[in-house]
Amino acid sequence: MIRNIFIMFILDESEIYYMSDIRKLLEQDRLEFEADQKIKNLDNIVQALRNGRLSIFAGAGLSASSGYVNWKQLIKPMSDYLGLNINTDLTMIAQYYENECTREGLNRAILSEFSKVPTKNDNMEILASLPIDTYWTTNYDSIIEDTLREKGKTVDVIYEQIQYKNYTPGRDAVVYKMHGDKNFPDRAVISKTDYELYDVYRSVFSKGLVMELITKTVLFIGFGFADPNLDRFISIVRHTFEKYSPPTHYCFMRSVSYEDYLDEKGNLTRQKRIEFEQDKKLQDLKIRSMKGYGIHTILVDDFTQITAMLNYIRDKYTLNKVFISGALDPNDSHNYGCHFDKPYNINFKNGEWFIMQLSKRIIDDGYDIVNGFGVGIGNYVVSGAYMGGVQRGGSDYVSKHLTIQPLISVEQQESDKKDEVRRKLIRDCGTVIFLFGKTLYEDNNSKKDELDKDGTYREYEIAVKEVKNVIPVGATGLTSRYIYNEVYSENQNTPFIDRLNAVDENINCMQLIDDIMAMIESEKRKKEENIKQTLMKDAFSNDDMSYDNLPDQINVFVSFHFAGANLQSRLILSVLDDEPGINPVKESGKIEDKRKIKQWIDRKIKSTSVTILILSKGMTKSIWVGREIQKSIEENNKFVLVDISSGQYDKDFLSQYKIGSKSLDEIYPIHSVENCNEKEGFADVGKWVRDAVADI
Repeated sequence: MIRNIFIMFILDESEIYYMSDIRKLLEQDRLEFEADQKIKNLDNIVQALRNGRLSIFAGAGLSASSGYVNWKQLIKPMSDYLGLNINTDLTMIAQYYENECTREGLNRAILSEFSKVPTKNDNMEILASLPIDTYWTTNYDSIIEDTLREKGKTVDVIYEQIQYKNYTPGRDAVVYKMHGDKNFPDRAVISKTDYELYDVYRSVFSKGLVMELITKTVLFIGFGFADPNLDRFISIVRHTFEKYSPPTHYCFMRSVSYEDYLDEKGNLTRQKRIEFEQDKKLQDLKIRSMKGYGIHTILVDDFTQITAMLNYIRDKYTLNKVFISGALDPNDSHNYGCHFDKPYNINFKNGEWFIMQLSKRIIDDGYDIVNGFGVGIGNYVVSGAYMGGVQRGGSDYVSKHLTIQPLISVEQQESDKKDEVRRKLIRDCGTVIFLFGKTLYEDNNSKKDELDKDGTYREYEIAVKEVKNVIPVGATGLTSRYIYNEVYSENQNTPFIDRLNAVDENINCMQLIDDIMAMIESEKRKKEENIKQTLMKDAFSNDDMSYDNLPDQINVFVSFHFAGANLQSRLILSVLDDEPGINPVKESGKIEDKRKIKQWIDRKIKSTSVTILILSKGMTKSIWVGREIQKSIEENNKFVLVDISSGQYDKDFLSQYKIGSKSLDEIYPIHSVENCNEKEGFADVGKWVRDAVADI
């Protein structure tokens, strides 16, 4: 005998979990795990950047936001001209076009598409602000090199093998254009023949890329899962590391989206649904395959989400950089920090020794130092930095983590020029520390005129405007104490803040440095949490959505033709009963009076926010469905359209109900249910309701 057994786990007297609740919790756990994994991957990219080992490989998606076409869009006019299906080998279409229209025709297509003036590219702006010295790209446009030059960087562009021998002294970056340049379309790689002969005429590019993949972390950006160029690079990785464990690389990839498969009316046809599901599976397989070759995929819903992730990378990178601002009079250095203790056998003055020890500690703790070589302190910042880093690689390590831009070099230039240099230095840092200064401190005397001319105070104003972590060490006196009073006059809730302003006869320098480092670390952790929350909001709000922003309870009205969809309505209500947070409207009893039926419909729809409309063959025969649709529109209800008729419902009837100028089926997707006589056929109706409320 087979028995049906219902098991309920009682966790406590007030907490019972049903299967639908468990499924929701498991799904939430999965989404949180995926989001955490993405953040870990981004953190690894930040670490590669800090180590000076990050390179960029840019696909067409990077240039798309500047108004340029992607690979498929470039080939589309050619496929239309030839009367071919665009969803075939794109390189073969280009080859056929060249055969029919000559290479000159192909060249004109390239020149025509890439001669337009590009719009600002936020993603490239962020990348150009980072210390990345190598870019690889299959794009023909000049977005990368143009943006780098706008940032004041010296750039070499290599689009032919012979150019590998070129080197511009002091260059900041090199751009390898593997498929050529828009200005030389004859040499562009685009047709099948170009690809087949690639390693004959461009083998140096392939070998150079192999070395890059061996020695650095490469971030692929702007590729889709079906991009043939990505397949080629995966092949290079596979053959290069066939017998060895590959290094780790990362790839931003646009996820397969059902929106790409909708027809002109916004419907997902049966054939397109099959294509969508197949491509989704293919994407999953490719992601797993890429991971096996050391390429970890970071999925995005669209390329604009990459901006949020690049902002996260930039912001987290800068949090590890500390700008030291300050000054002291080298002719009167014995009066600076005279109440600081120091070993008796040290030849440096107290203030000088303190600056050196602080710089050493910053480097020892794994931070970078940035300094404008302020008057009287620059030498000691540099000396202290090189005293540090012994356990991290010595002077070679320090040279990579110490940035000096002597402001004295622009001393004779206008103040705006100096401020521009200051702003650039501070913008690239997470924390700004203020030591000493030029303006003598006096109680009850603001000395505004003197402070306005004080470089240390000017750097404080810039740091505040750039929203940096500001740490004025008031104990050093002078300008820094004025800044301390401004910053902490109403915020002394942290024990070590008081000690930053200590005016005791003898100050323990090492304790003061401990306090400064504790504050740097504390402020860094706060900022890290803030940028993480910003990333979660900006980048994971769509694909990792857990419906947190939806109302606690969604009231739903089900509209249907009784004779044609009574069974299906009951199945839908049964599914919704198991969905937490969704409350379907049900009839409490049969009503005969038409006037009362109208009142019941109006009252119930007014209390709901979603109307599920069951599309059946005979729905036009109902005297109530039309009223329910119209009333739902008047009450601004969202709609869930469920087709149980295999597309045989009366489309003319549905199209007469409009929101604005669009009919319902132009606004909302139609969910086709094949197994409409079983509850399982409507298993996703709860998700459809939430998607409608969330405008997904």
